[in-house]
Amino acid sequence: MAAAVTAAAKKEGWRPAAALIEKNWDAFANEAPQHLLAALKALPGEAFVETPGLLVAASYLQQVTVNGEPSRFFHDARLEPQLRDDDSGDLNTLILLTGQAASARTAGRLDEARSAAEQARDMLLAMPAAQRAPMVGSLPHLRFQWARTLDVTDAPGALPEYEASYELARLTGQSVIARRAAGHIAWHHAERGRLQRAELWLARANGEPATNSRYDAIVFLTSALLRYDRGEKDASQHLGRALGLPLGEHRAAATWLAAMLAHTQHAASSVHSELEAELERHPEVHDLRGANGRYIKAARARLARLRPRLRVDLPLPDPPGALDLLLAGVQAYRGGRPSEAIARSEAATGLTAAPRVEAPAHLIAAASHLLLGHTGLAVDSFRLANAIIGRERLFSAYGFIPPDAASALADLAGETLHGTDNAPSDPKLPTLTKREREVLDLLATGLPMGRLAAQLYISPNTLKATVRALYRKLGVTSRQQAVDAARRRPR
Repeated sequence: MAAAVTAAAKKEGWRPAAALIEKNWDAFANEAPQHLLAALKALPGEAFVETPGLLVAASYLQQVTVNGEPSRFFHDARLEPQLRDDDSGDLNTLILLTGQAASARTAGRLDEARSAAEQARDMLLAMPAAQRAPMVGSLPHLRFQWARTLDVTDAPGALPEYEASYELARLTGQSVIARRAAGHIAWHHAERGRLQRAELWLARANGEPATNSRYDAIVFLTSALLRYDRGEKDASQHLGRALGLPLGEHRAAATWLAAMLAHTQHAASSVHSELEAELERHPEVHDLRGANGRYIKAARARLARLRPRLRVDLPLPDPPGALDLLLAGVQAYRGGRPSEAIARSEAATGLTAAPRVEAPAHLIAAASHLLLGHTGLAVDSFRLANAIIGRERLFSAYGFIPPDAASALADLAGETLHGTDNAPSDPKLPTLTKREREVLDLLATGLPMGRLAAQLYISPNTLKATVRALYRKLGVTSRQQAVDAARRRPR
């Protein structure tokens, strides 16, 4: 690649050479970023003077080749976007704004990131079609980055940018970015509880050639979340596949999902330790703003339900978001304050139509009305929740209230609980040692074996021996079969 760029630059000049890099970006950025970086370095110095956006591209590739992911992408603040009259200047300005957005986003400067992404998007939308045409090959990557920034900062407009990135990538034959965009659209829908749409986009992502790369973590996270919501048994396997890849900006999302998949106090303790360690390593999410902040708050609330002695203070921000109100409603319900729980949950449903918030909020309201003896209101709220759960097959929502409350509400409403598995615990399961119980609980988290050994303060070989003994006792031959056995054990 570098040799081809050098030859093109000598024969035709640096602009055709740079165009050669752009043409091959999608094919090389994923599988061989070092070749792209070498090709960029083969350009003459005047290329970087005339097009500072090439420096942004080089910085990105440097992060990927050295760290395996652009988790700390750096954009030189001296590279200020400058409006120019020619088409290359417009593209260069878009690249510089995109670099600013990505750098600020990964550093946690969310307001700055959002402003740069919105400026780039608005600049593109203001261009006539003829002016956009020469840059069509770059737009899938640029619009994907704008979508990521709007998504992470909880700004409106992320979904249209993801979709535009996907369509343009398909149009220009760039399968890697098409798969990434489709995967992120699938996650965008799944984390909001729109599971039917998430399945459609996940199928589109999987319809593109698999890359088995750092960019596929979002595909496995979405698969794990869908399986968790549907009560399927292999959710932890898909989470484990995601955890085996560089997570980049998806660390908080993975932690939230790991918290939901934890079913015991010991597993919750492990996830809590991982969460606090991640917050120490990545302080940019400490302010709990944006999408990562939502994941952290939801993870902490889930872990607190599993570990009653874990005190989690979730003060309402001003103004509160729908998730903030839902979590406050859950706290009030579990704290024996049903009137407050009703007020909080109803306020949450007034702010969003996302099924992942709506269904639990209606369930909290229903269970709280039931405690207060408001049978008619309890039935009405339950039916609203049950309709959403049935439509999306969002079975995990039932977990926000105790099973006996869910059953009582279903009986009063004359409806069934969708997708529930009422299989009794198996009394024939063997007695396990304390260490074997700990290992069994941790296997369900989906964490790689090396990290499980570190959690238990034992060597990987000792863990392997314990796992083999555990499998023999349970009569199983795989990690998933052991996890299934763990879920059948009485607690």
